[in-house]
Amino acid sequence: MGYGFFDYKGLIPEVYKTGMFTPAHIILIVLVYLIAIFLPILLRRAQRRKITIFLRVLSIAMVVWEATKITWESYFDITIGDGRFNFEGILPLYTCSLFIYTLLVAAWTRGRVQKIALSFITTIGLLYGAIGVIYCNGLNWYPLFSFGGMYSFLFHSTMFVTGMILLITGYHELQWKDSLWAMIPILILSVLAIPANYRWGADYMLLHTGSGVPLYEDIAAWLASKGLRFLYTLLMLATHIPLACIVIGAAKGVRAIAATLAKKPAQE
Repeated sequence: MGYGFFDYKGLIPEVYKTGMFTPAHIILIVLVYLIAIFLPILLRRAQRRKITIFLRVLSIAMVVWEATKITWESYFDITIGDGRFNFEGILPLYTCSLFIYTLLVAAWTRGRVQKIALSFITTIGLLYGAIGVIYCNGLNWYPLFSFGGMYSFLFHSTMFVTGMILLITGYHELQWKDSLWAMIPILILSVLAIPANYRWGADYMLLHTGSGVPLYEDIAAWLASKGLRFLYTLLMLATHIPLACIVIGAAKGVRAIAATLAKKPAQE
């Protein structure tokens, strides 16, 4: 291997930045999806208290993990990169970053506030985690077997698996209104992300340019050319509701099928 595991992206030869869908990446995608399906099934009878302990340990680990990643990459950005802190790219203001915050709330609170956090984790968080395992943005900058690459892959894998555990174990049972509850964390983070996008030309939460997402990118560019970038931002925020509904509908469908099969009498 022509680079070190903890090497900065600027020090890794381009030939090793093979991106997504390499054989190793595909194998890991399949492995994560199998884990996301079968691990929650194995844990489906786990006591609620034990799931809460898992969430609390994981919530602390995710904060440490994120802080470590930001510190690590910022050190190299400043000493080897362009000599400054990367305000437009490294702040935890992405939609996926909400997993860190909502996990803390879900683990350490109760009642309505906890329900809001769980609604996000089991809808948008689960969906973006499942997508992020496949379309792993970190692999655009780092090889898979590097700190930067594995951080991105494992972060999204954890989002995906955690959401599945909470659903299959019954820790949180999705209702249609969860699509609205899940919007609360999204709207709160957007209050920080939108000014950051305009201040630094960033694209936090994909609310500014839809960077890297084909359809979103085209819509954002077209509306921006008409002086209507704000309309793209509003449309992008609104898309989270139908996305959450898709997850809820799928979860309810799977639960209904499972219940039907469980009641079906054995063939003689």
